[in-house]
Amino acid sequence: MLVSAITVAATLAAFAGGKDLHSCRTLPTDHSWPAENVWNTFNQSVDGHLVRTVPLGSPCHDPNYDEAQCQAVREKWHLAEFHESHPSSVMDQPLVRKSCDPFDPRELPCQIGSYPQYAVNVSSPDHVIKTVQFVKEHNIRFVVKNSGHDTLGRSSGTGAVSVWMHNLQDITFISEYKSSIYTGPAFKAHAGVRSIDIANAASNRGLVVVSGGCPTVGFTGGFIQGGGQSAVSSFYGLAADQTLEFEVITTQGKFIHASPTENQDLYWALSGSGGGAHGIVWSVTVKAYEDLPVSLGSISFTSEGITQETFFQAIDTFHANTPRFADAKVWTIAQYTGGFFSLNPVFAVNKTSAEVSTLLRPLLDTLDSLGVKYASDVESYDGYLAAYETLVVLINVPIGVMVTGSRLLPTSLFEDKERLKGAQKAIRSILASGGMIFEFVLKATLDVAGNPQNSVLPAWRKAIKHLGVAIPLADGESSEQVSHKRRKITTEFLPELKRLTPGSGSYHNEADPNDPDYKEAFYGSNYDKLLAIKDKWDPDQILYGATSVGGDRWRETVEGRLCRNEEYEDLLHDEL
Repeated sequence: MLVSAITVAATLAAFAGGKDLHSCRTLPTDHSWPAENVWNTFNQSVDGHLVRTVPLGSPCHDPNYDEAQCQAVREKWHLAEFHESHPSSVMDQPLVRKSCDPFDPRELPCQIGSYPQYAVNVSSPDHVIKTVQFVKEHNIRFVVKNSGHDTLGRSSGTGAVSVWMHNLQDITFISEYKSSIYTGPAFKAHAGVRSIDIANAASNRGLVVVSGGCPTVGFTGGFIQGGGQSAVSSFYGLAADQTLEFEVITTQGKFIHASPTENQDLYWALSGSGGGAHGIVWSVTVKAYEDLPVSLGSISFTSEGITQETFFQAIDTFHANTPRFADAKVWTIAQYTGGFFSLNPVFAVNKTSAEVSTLLRPLLDTLDSLGVKYASDVESYDGYLAAYETLVVLINVPIGVMVTGSRLLPTSLFEDKERLKGAQKAIRSILASGGMIFEFVLKATLDVAGNPQNSVLPAWRKAIKHLGVAIPLADGESSEQVSHKRRKITTEFLPELKRLTPGSGSYHNEADPNDPDYKEAFYGSNYDKLLAIKDKWDPDQILYGATSVGGDRWRETVEGRLCRNEEYEDLLHDEL
């Protein structure tokens, strides 16, 4: 509380001492905030598509409390579809400071907080261009929202105006795309297309694309721009490795193309460095491949009837088998706590049930020798979508139920017995402290990906496991409780994994938003080049994210106001 008071006092003192308020974005409490008639005029310029934010949780708070509506909101709160269809709601609610949480006491006021004040329901490039012009003219924070899956806070912002891209859902099939880097089938997906949408479109033509595991993830936004791991990544590479060209709206109000032969630097940056930093993507065109048969395997067991040490030995055996799985070009998900382990699925493209059974056999033999009772299954399917649709573990994932962080584990870790033991010890410590683990085995090397030229984090090319750490959240927890859990991820769970994997990084789309080393962890050696490209294409620094490229040029005050750091003010030459 004292720190907050000091921060506010310091901010006010700076303004009183002559620091220009134009160094900060405008808030609705400021005299410079546009009047209602100005908003009405802007609404007309975007064809009546301006939407004033009313948080989804508002029926659960006085003076608008409605018991029936509130109960309906609570029942849907952890469903991704509920938030993606709202212009301003996001799936990681702690990022909006729980300003209108349906599980908080009704007496607490429902505030817009870090939700955007307004959103433009975009249906044409002109809507985006007009919105960018408006926020620049009035010095207002600008954000981009598609599905709301972003876990780094880039789709929300106090006092912001958002462009909501969700309803741009056109998909075009190109039977023979021709370029200097690729000839073959391709799909053009607009900004609102979800992973399940493009997977369906591809399947209908006997094809497959590298799409996301969660069906509601926006395909064209942060997923593909942030790298994009997929069930077929060990076969074809990451989603960012598939990009052929983008249609982009720049913050200078231009609608342009970016490809390996046109605006090459922007194409390079958009293919892997994270969404919402260099331009507003209107569409992406990606490679497509022949759909192949898929076999699925699974193993699960608990600690029942065995010692805790035996349970951990069983998990250690899975870790030891990681290189075998990676070399077999399968994709796996393992989720476990201190008493339950599930390996589901082992997603094997172009492998028979017999081949998957052979792959699992050494692990099962060890479980037998340890006396671990397990359930295991292997099934085969004609293609990607038929296999994917059976995976309840992916399709029905609840959102907003945990805080997470992650680390990419390189091949070298599994080749060094002492470092591997260190990682296993760190994992046991995380589990003992109330954490959960989720792991993905995949091997998206440059060779697998076809040696693309893009900005994917270099650590991906040496990784064979993406390891996530999580702490469950409970409905109705206070902001302080949530913040404590986030700090635990940052300061207790991840440091040892970082120490054991020097030079590696984190999967941008499932990373710790408070990672103090985010420049190295998210971008690696690409950061300086990405920053130079940002300054070229976003010279007024309209696009912002706390951990995005150039994010450290700004800071958020305790009230959520976005202000420029003084040392970077000379780089910002817009007249705010």
